[in-house]
Amino acid sequence: MNSHSGTPVGGALIVERMMGETMIGETMPAEIIANAALVQAACWGGPETILLVEDEGFVRKITAEVLESAGYKLVIARSSAEALDAYRQLSKPVDLLLADVVMPGMSGCDLAAKFESLCPRTRVLLMSGYAGQSWCQVSPYDKTYLAKPFSVQTLLKRVREVLDTNPADWRARA
Repeated sequence: MNSHSGTPVGGALIVERMMGETMIGETMPAEIIANAALVQAACWGGPETILLVEDEGFVRKITAEVLESAGYKLVIARSSAEALDAYRQLSKPVDLLLADVVMPGMSGCDLAAKFESLCPRTRVLLMSGYAGQSWCQVSPYDKTYLAKPFSVQTLLKRVREVLDTNPADWRARA
């Protein structure tokens, strides 16, 4: 297994190399990540609107760059409260809520539950580096969970899979 590790510094973003895939989770220059994202974008991209909610700046930035390079329209928030404010200011619906589970204030699970009442057709994909935590067993969104670190390919594939589910069937799956 080929891996890079270290602490994020300067312009470096959080990624990791594992078995030839670019992973969001450890340190690597942004240019390498962006190039990997462009290669994957043709297969897994789309025109939908995604509300990305991530409190960690490095993860938020690289995830946004990958999704934007794939053609998605993004609304980016650092917290659940900021996400709700941003959503209320939008003139069109959000197709996907992509949120970290563990955040200060309202958790990603609580934000997803709130979104059910605000925008019932919005699909949800939760992400976390704490896969062993008990929320996975009790959350209705565990079927659409994205474990950190994740590769650029895995991110784009999972986002596409969730977006490709029929909105009428979405609540039945969750």
